[in-house]
This record gives sequence, structure tokens and C-alpha cells, in this order.
Amino acid sequence: MIKELGISTSARPKKSKGYTACRWRAEKPVIADSFSLDITYYQQDGIKDLQGSQPRTPVKVGSRDAVQTLDETANGCVVAINVTDRSRVDVYVLGGPAPERCKIANAVAGRIEPELP
Repeated sequence: MIKELGISTSARPKKSKGYTACRWRAEKPVIADSFSLDITYYQQDGIKDLQGSQPRTPVKVGSRDAVQTLDETANGCVVAINVTDRSRVDVYVLGGPAPERCKIANAVAGRIEPELP
């Protein structure tokens, strides 16, 4: 999936109290088409704990409840997948063409959902 998106960089892992994340960057020939992809596992925050004031759209990812929302600047799209009441996985696409952000986030979410506990 990573190569299908045009991502050629290695994941940049980050671990902090309460979450583990990886970031990839897709560099495209046209800079405005480039984007970042973050996948973050929140061990202590469920989808109800998702921060932000943008409207949230309930969605299904596989058999799991999820929500889709824009980030505060509307430059990114987040699909937050319910793992348990107290944990979730966020797929976050930042940058790139606006109509593609949520499409990419949903596609990646669908690919990783079967691997979640």
C-alpha cells in the first residue's frame, strides 16, 4: 500500500506517553500533490477522545466504528478507527490535493483495519 501511494521514504517512528506513531512522506513531481501519512495508535484514547472542533462524520472501516474529520486547518483528513472504548488508531493525511486527502486516509484505514487487535 505504501508504494502504491507513491511513498518512497522510510517510516519515521515516534513514541511518546500514550501513543506510538509512524510518518511517511509522498513526494510528487508537483509539490502541491505531495503529502504526509501518519498512522498513530493511541493506547489510552478512544474515538470519543479525538480532539478538534471540525465536524465529525461517523463511518465504518471494515466492521469497526470510526469517525472522519478534517484537522483544525482543513489541510488534512483524519480517520480515527475504534479499537476499544479506550484506544484507537488514527490515519492522518496532511497536504496533497484536497479531494484526495480523505480518500487516501479511508483507503489506508481499510487496509490496516484487519491487522488491528
